[in-house]
Amino acid sequence: MRQAGRSLPEYRRAVKDTSSFMEICYNTDLVVELTLQPVARFSMDAAIIFSDILIVADVLGCDVDFVRGVGPTIKPVKNFKELRNPQKIETKTLPILNAIRKVRDKLPEEKSLIGFAGGPWTVASYIIEGRSSKTFSKVLNLHPSSLEQIIEQITEVTISYLVKQIEFGADVIQLFDSNAGVLSGELFEECVIKPTKKIVSAIKGKFPDFPIIGFPKSAGSLYKDYCEKTGVSAVSIDYNVPIEWAKENLKIPLQGNLNPSLLAYNKMEAIKETKRIIDCFRDLPFIFNLGHGVLPNTPIENIAALVDLVKSQ
Repeated sequence: MRQAGRSLPEYRRAVKDTSSFMEICYNTDLVVELTLQPVARFSMDAAIIFSDILIVADVLGCDVDFVRGVGPTIKPVKNFKELRNPQKIETKTLPILNAIRKVRDKLPEEKSLIGFAGGPWTVASYIIEGRSSKTFSKVLNLHPSSLEQIIEQITEVTISYLVKQIEFGADVIQLFDSNAGVLSGELFEECVIKPTKKIVSAIKGKFPDFPIIGFPKSAGSLYKDYCEKTGVSAVSIDYNVPIEWAKENLKIPLQGNLNPSLLAYNKMEAIKETKRIIDCFRDLPFIFNLGHGVLPNTPIENIAALVDLVKSQ
């Protein structure tokens, strides 16, 4: 449950004196504390490092900032030559890597630590648009060769960053391609499947059996191609994917996919739907999760009831 901590009062207390979200992401001790908060409160089976998918954009010199009520704002680029040469990625991300090491030391052995990065297409769409977008007009109208070069640069940096996360103690890696649903057909193949396959191949080349979870949010029927062509070990499905379709068509372990809004606003329906999801995948390798991040105003008692239910199954 990425962002589980953001609905907790202890999270709000911990970050109240910070000036920006990126300051939190590069504060080793704070990242350790925030990563462990949901595990301490709910006894989750795994922790996911507290970070953001735009760390790679920041490493590449895009000056990522988060504006309250707006979301991320980024210095936009049109050409890969505007990106900083990422020779010192370990130096820039060392506070995060050290947090991974410290969290792994503090976690019980049976609980996994998940590291992550944004999918190259999603990171590219943010740095070209300069912020979140509903139309993606800038990135979709960029010259194909420029887009390809930017995605290639992001892919190389993402590989280096994820390899470092593994070396510092991550047990699992997840790729969040949050804007994958914008693309279809050939563009999905070029911008999502191709770079993801390259990342997976590079990691598996160094760590042959290492588990990698992919999440091409809102990819619809293209989830099938994604699972078959990228080499990911498991796939996270968003809350719009019918679980019966996923069971029939996606032949790798699944993670998902309760609607976060249901958990936030309708506890009884959330419990009912959770039971349906678990029953559907009971005999298969399956990781119960939400179909996207926990909403900040989700009642703690709703999360606790959900966790208790899943653990009782």
